[in-house]
Amino acid sequence: MRLLIVGFISSVHVARYVELLAGTGWDVHLFASRRGELPHPELRAVTVYLWPPCGDPGESEVEVVVPPGQAGVGLRDRGRYLAQLIDEIRPDILHSHELQHGAALARMARDVADLNAPWLVTNWGSDILWYSRDPGRVPLIRAILSSCGYYGAECHRDVALARAFGLRGKVIGVWPVAGGIDIERVSGLRVSGPPSKRRAIAVKGGVSDIGQGGLAVRAIERCADLLDGWEVGGYQVHQVCDERLRALDEKGGIRYTKLSAEGARDSAHDEVLAMHGRARVSLALNRSDGLSTSFLEALAMGSFPVQSATSCGGELVAPGRGGLFVSPTDEDEITSALRRAILDDRLVDHAAEINSAVVAQHLDRRQIRLRVIDAYERIASDAAVHA
Repeated sequence: MRLLIVGFISSVHVARYVELLAGTGWDVHLFASRRGELPHPELRAVTVYLWPPCGDPGESEVEVVVPPGQAGVGLRDRGRYLAQLIDEIRPDILHSHELQHGAALARMARDVADLNAPWLVTNWGSDILWYSRDPGRVPLIRAILSSCGYYGAECHRDVALARAFGLRGKVIGVWPVAGGIDIERVSGLRVSGPPSKRRAIAVKGGVSDIGQGGLAVRAIERCADLLDGWEVGGYQVHQVCDERLRALDEKGGIRYTKLSAEGARDSAHDEVLAMHGRARVSLALNRSDGLSTSFLEALAMGSFPVQSATSCGGELVAPGRGGLFVSPTDEDEITSALRRAILDDRLVDHAAEINSAVVAQHLDRRQIRLRVIDAYERIASDAAVHA
C-alpha cells in the first residue's frame, strides 16, 4: 500500500504516528504542511517532502525531497506541488493530519489533481473546538468535513463536533494522534512505590493564545508553602515561566528542573516521561485541547493529573477520581485542585490504580498499531469496492 500523509513533519506526534507503520512494508510518503520545517529526528523509513526555506536537515534516516526549480512558497504554490506529487506517486490513500494546514492543503490539491484515492482527515486537539470560534475559519472547516471520505479523532467529543460541522464521511476510528503508550518501555522510567510518596510536580509551561502555563506556574507559586524539598519539572517551558520557576528555586525550598523549552524539536522525550514517573502531580492547562498527550503520559506514569477541563480526558477517567479537571482561566480553582492533589494521599494512590487499568485497556500502543493498520486496510478495501 502507498500512503501520502500531509502533516507537520517536525512534530513528534506525527513521527510517532508514522512509527506505527514500521514493519508493514508499505510505501509511506510525508508531505510538509508548513514551509520551513525540518523532519523530526524520530522519523524513520519514510520519504519526506520539504518546502523551502527549511535549512539543512543534517543527518537523517529519511529520504528528503524538495520541490524542483524555483518553486514559490505560498499556499497555492504548495497546493499545486502537492497535486503534482499526487499525480506522480498515485497514493492508495491520502491522509491529512490536522485541519488548518494539512487538510486545507490536501483539499486544495485534490481540486487540481487527478485523484480517485480516498481522503482520510485526522482531527487534532483544537481543530474544531478552538478554530470554530473564529467565523473566518468556519467555511474551511465545513468544506473539509463535507468533502473528506473518512475521518478520525482522539475523542468522541470531536466526532460529534465534526458531524455538527458537516461531516458526511465514515468515522474510521478514535485513538490518540501519537499512537498511544508503549507500556512495557515506559514502565522502566517510573519510580517504584505509591505516588503519594513522591515529592515532585511536572508542569507544562507553554504560553500562547491556548497555552496557560503562566497560570499553572502561578498555582505552584501559591502552593509553595507545601513544597519544601520538592522538585518542579517544567517541559515546553516559555521564557516567562522559566524565569518565574528559576526565581522559586533561588528562594530555596523548591528545586526547578527545566526539561525542554517551548517549541524545542530535540527535547528528550524519555526525560519528560521520567519526570511524570517521579511526579506526584502533573499540571497542564490549555484554553482548548484534545485528549492531550501529556495527560496520557501522566496516567501511564502514575502521576495524578490536574488538567484543564477543555481536554477530552474526562472520556477516559472519572473527574474527581482519576484526575481533577479545572477551568484553564480560574486561578483559584486551579490552585485549590493542586493543593488537594498535594495533600490527599488516598486520592492520588487510588487514582494511580484506576488509571493504570485505563492505560492498559485504551492506550496500549501495540493495540492501537493494529487498529491503525486495520483502518487503512478497511479504507483501501472500501475504495476498491466502490471503484
